Amino acid sequence: MRPSGASAQGELRARQRLESALTVAELMQLTHVELDARSTLCGILTATGELDRAIELGEQALAVSNSLGELWARGFALNYLGQATWLAGDRPRGEALAREAAACKHALDDRNGLAIVLETLAWMAAELGQHERAAHLLGAAERVRQETSQTLIELFRAQHERSESAARNGLGATSYEAAFARGRTMTTGDAVVFALGAGHRPQPEPAVKPELRPVLTGRQLEIARLIADDLSNKQIAARLFLSERTVETHVTNMLNKLGLNSRIQISRWVSDLNEPGITAAEERP
Repeated sequence: MRPSGASAQGELRARQRLESALTVAELMQLTHVELDARSTLCGILTATGELDRAIELGEQALAVSNSLGELWARGFALNYLGQATWLAGDRPRGEALAREAAACKHALDDRNGLAIVLETLAWMAAELGQHERAAHLLGAAERVRQETSQTLIELFRAQHERSESAARNGLGATSYEAAFARGRTMTTGDAVVFALGAGHRPQPEPAVKPELRPVLTGRQLEIARLIADDLSNKQIAARLFLSERTVETHVTNMLNKLGLNSRIQISRWVSDLNEPGITAAEERP
């Protein structure tokens, strides 16, 4: 994952600016700025092979994120920490962190972030010799990028090319293209279920027990039901005449209240509400 040439020079400048931002954020107690700086630095140091410090920063970023109860930066921190942990030799934990990152990014409907995590999981699958899974994930990542009109981030280009080369060599060109195409046909939700699955087969997430159902606001219940209808944050915002940021905040608060980590689990939680005799408590905003 080591960069070279102009890419390395760009990352050096970015690192210097982030180190300065982190110092200022710590002095001024700007916790959110500190969180972003630690998370992004973790990614850059992972790419340059400075794994010990990358892991230290990633763990610190997760601790800050947990203290704030936020999810946006947590997803990136999980992804970068997963990469660094994997490269440091702890493959099971590295992959588990990346899967958690996928659930986190999907929960907030951050498709740009999700595409990055799918690339990470594809790389890990390719490294494990799971070539068909890697091809599926690469295809799914490509579809997510196209849906948001994004291109592959330069920081991950070398990783992407290694994943594609390993999967193509492992499967053969024809089988690789077929597996990649199947990945591109996955919906975002299907891609996340597949990414979270163990090995090649997606596994269902545990249902939430009705007796542990916490209090949600009326607006949160409304948004939860629209998530269960497979609407994106953008679609929910348009339906309810809200900003996407407001919807994102509601989703974060719901996940924290419910103790969940994905939109899939929210959908299952809503499904439980439809069972006879089960109701959800509401608090009025």
